[in-house]
Amino acid sequence: MLAVSMPDRPRHPNKEVEAAVAAAEAKGWRWRSMGHWGRLFCPHADRDGCQIGVNGTPRNAEDHAKQIARAVDRCPHGKEDTNEKI
Repeated sequence: MLAVSMPDRPRHPNKEVEAAVAAAEAKGWRWRSMGHWGRLFCPHADRDGCQIGVNGTPRNAEDHAKQIARAVDRCPHGKEDTNEKI
């Protein structure tokens, strides 16, 4: 089990959604508090970047976690893009 420090954001109350958010953060995505729980922004720090809303109390947490993981995987902006704009 990996010990991950998360001073920036609170843990999500559901373990599947928390794992999906942590996986997104490992790929360079950033979390920002908005609404009931938050929003994830892809590494492409521009208005064209991808974003995903993360619900604090999803109706089906397992499906919500899968939606987050799918959106992160489909994002055309990889972690590599963050270093290209200098």
